[in-house]
Amino acid sequence: MDSGGAAPRLPLNFLCALVVDSPADDPPSRMAAEQARSMEEGLGRRELLEALLRGPYDSSAPLWLLEAAVHSDLVRKPPKSDPLYVPSMDLALMALSHSSCTPQLRNESLRRCTAAQLGRLGSAQASDILADAVAEALRERGPHQRGMTVDLLNTPTDAQLVLRQHRLHSRVITAAVDLLPSFPVPDERGEEDTSTWLERWKAAERAWRTMWKQVVATHPEHHRLLVDWSDDNDAGHVVREHLLGSIPWDVEPGLLEEIAQDDLASFPHSVLITRMCRMRRDGATEQEVRDRFASDLAEARPQQRKGIDQLLSDDKYGLRYGCRAAISHAELAADGTWHYILHPNQAQQYGRPHSWRASEDQLVSLAQKFAEHAAVALMLWEPDPKGPVRSASDLRWVRDLLQHLPVVTPDVKEKARLICREARREVAGRRDYGRYGLDSDVQQARELLDTIERMTAEPLPDPGPARTASLGKPDQVTVRDLAGAPDAVLDDYVRRHQGNDALVEKALLSFASRAYRRDVSFADVLNRHSDPQGALRDLTQNLRRRLGGGPNLREAWVSAVLSLPTTDVDLTRALPAWTALKARGPRGQEAHPAVISVVRATLGDNAEAWQRFATSPASNAGPTAWLRLGDLLDAAATGTPWPTPPRK
Repeated sequence: MDSGGAAPRLPLNFLCALVVDSPADDPPSRMAAEQARSMEEGLGRRELLEALLRGPYDSSAPLWLLEAAVHSDLVRKPPKSDPLYVPSMDLALMALSHSSCTPQLRNESLRRCTAAQLGRLGSAQASDILADAVAEALRERGPHQRGMTVDLLNTPTDAQLVLRQHRLHSRVITAAVDLLPSFPVPDERGEEDTSTWLERWKAAERAWRTMWKQVVATHPEHHRLLVDWSDDNDAGHVVREHLLGSIPWDVEPGLLEEIAQDDLASFPHSVLITRMCRMRRDGATEQEVRDRFASDLAEARPQQRKGIDQLLSDDKYGLRYGCRAAISHAELAADGTWHYILHPNQAQQYGRPHSWRASEDQLVSLAQKFAEHAAVALMLWEPDPKGPVRSASDLRWVRDLLQHLPVVTPDVKEKARLICREARREVAGRRDYGRYGLDSDVQQARELLDTIERMTAEPLPDPGPARTASLGKPDQVTVRDLAGAPDAVLDDYVRRHQGNDALVEKALLSFASRAYRRDVSFADVLNRHSDPQGALRDLTQNLRRRLGGGPNLREAWVSAVLSLPTTDVDLTRALPAWTALKARGPRGQEAHPAVISVVRATLGDNAEAWQRFATSPASNAGPTAWLRLGDLLDAAATGTPWPTPPRK
């Protein structure tokens, strides 16, 4: 048989699957390499280059192949609709991590990369050699660490751009965080007025916090590395703050426990500040206060003792702040860093709850520990004419501690009632300014008061649907009717008409129109036939007449047949050729092993047969789409004319 001189045109996915387990001198491997060298740049060429690197050239690759793989990724452009998107660099990553890659090719390629492409290449899949090269390339680019500004959020440094890529290699992320903008230090005020200068500095600090929030949110697998790295510099507190308060659901349970416990350890210091400042406020001298709390001060860090001294000596502002330190700490924590741990169901994205890495028991335990510390602060609450309880934020922490405290004592209830009493008076005095004014906070405060008052009196408790349908007589029901039936209805219908092989065959064909069913499988229905294999072979052999339709129906049928636990050779050969060659295997394999086995068994090492098979008339649509795989393989192997398509 004459192939007509046509260029080989085996489906690329099939060719890719063939070469994955082939040696470099195998006919399909040589065919694939020649095709890859001559193809224009594009997705098909990329897939073929990748298959060659994963298969025949996995251990040793020619330089042209590595250069082609790198170039293919470097020239890719983001879509016009999303110019900030960075296309995948998986092919270049594979080439630059390859044992045959030279240092010269690696370094020259990295110099051609944008910062975002560097980040893609510095992924966790990179070899250590490539990761080190990416880290060094990043350090060479500079500028080195400088103070954070608001502008750097919109015009980020190379280090920031690299850190926006997910799943970085540990060596790359370490190099990148070393180069991040540092905490903004207030500069000279110059001619600015104080408020403008201060607001500019605060905006820079907010930008710095936002930058770190982006980093910890992007790299959950490196949280431990980030905590250890940041503990020695200014970023330590903000990294821990974000892990505990911004994305606690994404933090490894052991690390979350550690950070939460460290945060709780700061509560007693706030309580100490409150007690010392109140004693000073009530008439004691600074020395008397220090003597009274000497043992507690001895355990404090030097920086903490310095802060206490400043508060005790500042009669105007320091004492007032210090007297409320414990209450303020509990309020801010409940509303901020501890909010999601106290209310895991409120951790949502687009209305869907986040799945937590920490267990429910761990979250309950942490919430109880928070409540126990907050209860200590509650017992220090006292009326404050200059800072009355009048807003929702003044009350949430009380509601939260009552909700999570393991044992609510009479003293705790009494303190909560006193707070509610004051809050009722204050909230009653607040005016509502329509829907958009203070009424939102006023309403929240009233609801919180109702909740707290109920909880100090007594607690509270909470409940689902189904349906069926009728399909009529088996000899009148159509394949389309069966395809539209719910799983339970189809299963029950075929079961009730046990022994009706014609109905079973229609039910099998219905899977081509509705491939996905959760509660009934293709194999389940097939096993209800008196001759399962015979029926399947007959249906597949006469698929054009029994099923008909377009590519999607053929694809669904082939997928259903190949998904069976065992598929014999005759059945595989009866499948529509093009659709079978395009069918993917289990677990994401490029082609199905059963199809590859049949093709290899027929063509073997006959290079001419492979070339003839590559020019077969099989197609995705039209009459030749129904050509059977076995008929085409036999013609290619023997050199006989191509078969005609099956009849309708």
